[in-house]
Amino acid sequence: MPLRDYDTFIGVDLGGGKGKNTAVAVLERDGLVARAAFVGLRQSDGQPFYDDPLLAFIRQRQGRAVLALDAPLTLPACVRCHRESCPGREQCPDLAVRWLRQGGPEAPRRVARVARVGASKPSTTPYTQRACELLLARELGIVPRETLGQGTGPLTARAYHLRRALAPHFALDVNLIEVCPKATLHALFGARQAERYKRHVDTWRVRAEMLEMLADRLRFEVWREGVLSNDHCFDALVAAYTAFLWAVEGWEVPADQRALAQEDGWIWWPPGPSPSEG
Repeated sequence: MPLRDYDTFIGVDLGGGKGKNTAVAVLERDGLVARAAFVGLRQSDGQPFYDDPLLAFIRQRQGRAVLALDAPLTLPACVRCHRESCPGREQCPDLAVRWLRQGGPEAPRRVARVARVGASKPSTTPYTQRACELLLARELGIVPRETLGQGTGPLTARAYHLRRALAPHFALDVNLIEVCPKATLHALFGARQAERYKRHVDTWRVRAEMLEMLADRLRFEVWREGVLSNDHCFDALVAAYTAFLWAVEGWEVPADQRALAQEDGWIWWPPGPSPSEG
């Protein structure tokens, strides 16, 4: 188990750089318990988390902190490629492209139904998708947004800008991790609860039940109602809690996926078998 001696866990539900929907959560470690010290869409002065205020907020806490973003922190294989000419997908030697080409993204049937494409259409495109996104679909049945899919490109560009702006104080998979709140909730509570935590008739109650089940490890020094009633704040909290678990439990990339993760990126969620959906 790797030693990760961090005290502060910052979760960011990243919105557009010109919008007001970026939410931030800060958890402080107290032994094996995380205490929510801040969750919100604005700083104490009322300013939204545009780029400069967000960077300043994070830098103020960068000493022994882990930062978790729910947006892509790496780019698809074709976008990061430096070859002068493309050999074509079938001949490409890139590890991630080979993985996609050789059937790596085999997914559960429920995913195939959601992501069904016509027989003449490719199932994956290495210039918009990463292997880690398809792994998420295969392991948990969650179909994430493509890194450079429709409407996602600006968010990916912002996340990548933040990653570069925070270097060298935050390094990928050292104290900067990419997370998926829905994947964390799926792994902790099962598919049924994860599907109901947003845009559902009893969303507030589902979220409240989740926080109650985490009460032994997650406590609040801020107004809990604000977290329960706002999608972005709840996702930011889950992102921060994912970083906390990643550190205290010493999560590692599965041995058979390490080379792929190093080249293509990794989305972190609680390891192990998913809970029953029953």
